[in-house]
Amino acid sequence: MIENNSVDNKKNYNKFDLHIHSKYSSCAVNEPRTIVKKALATGLKGIALTDHNTIRGWSETHTLCKDNNLIFISGQEVTATYQGKRIGHILALFTYDKIESTEIFDIIDEAKSQAALLAIPHPFDFGRKFNGFEILSKDRPLSKYIPAIETFNSRVYNNKTNQKAEDFAKKNYLLQVAGSDAHMPHEIGNGYLIANATTESELLKEIKLGRVVVGGRLSGLVPKIETLGAYLNIVKDSYFK
Repeated sequence: MIENNSVDNKKNYNKFDLHIHSKYSSCAVNEPRTIVKKALATGLKGIALTDHNTIRGWSETHTLCKDNNLIFISGQEVTATYQGKRIGHILALFTYDKIESTEIFDIIDEAKSQAALLAIPHPFDFGRKFNGFEILSKDRPLSKYIPAIETFNSRVYNNKTNQKAEDFAKKNYLLQVAGSDAHMPHEIGNGYLIANATTESELLKEIKLGRVVVGGRLSGLVPKIETLGAYLNIVKDSYFK
């Protein structure tokens, strides 16, 4: 008898959390080992480490991911400015070196030189919204500069802002990414995208083709309070083990 290997049987749909912070972000406490442990426990196939303006956590986290059959995506969340004024954050995913620039158009140029995928995280969230849409869409479509937007972020105050981001993505022909934005261990995996991918290159391809589904649940207010404790250095990763 010939086994029926249909296309559906060959598909490998997996979850990926593309927005996680480690202890190298001053507002987070996650040890690399804890990140990997929690990722495995929540059924993730891969993670992106996206610390604020640093890549210090890449090496250790990448090694741990490799040892545990997790896909590691090197990322960073860069603080962007325009003419010296802060306008928000930019997620740079699938990078291979630190982005040194802070001015928005220089960030874009650096990312392009690395063939990175740029996305706008939590674009409409209270206190964290992105204020550079008019700047980037003045002369060209926004997608020509930043092709993706985060349409599910677990740390937003309510799901209306995630829905607004999804509607904005569809209206402006933007790609969609998603993540927990975890600063504390118990947040990892709360936000994710699902893709038919088992490698880093396959994941990037599926994102660029728009063949992903975003999902998750909101983390609530408690992690925000814990983040204040991280800033004050009174909340540690070990408290959550």
